[in-house]
Amino acid sequence: MIAKTTASAVQKENFKTRFAEIIKNNANLRDQYSIQFFETAQKSNYGFTGRDGKSLNILSSLTIEETEMYKVLKSSWQN
Repeated sequence: MIAKTTASAVQKENFKTRFAEIIKNNANLRDQYSIQFFETAQKSNYGFTGRDGKSLNILSSLTIEETEMYKVLKSSWQN
């Protein structure tokens, strides 16, 4: 059985802060999104929503450098 790993409030806030730092120079995303956290059966997860309330695919708006930094964040934010 897989143990459930949920993110703490500090981890969630750290994710928000680190993501904001990654995209600080990206005019397409800066101040245009919100992050919603939710729990699944195994872990905490998140989703991005645009100002219009619709799901937002952030990868299409990231530069190559931002994408690489986001991949590191995505893989390590609950550690």
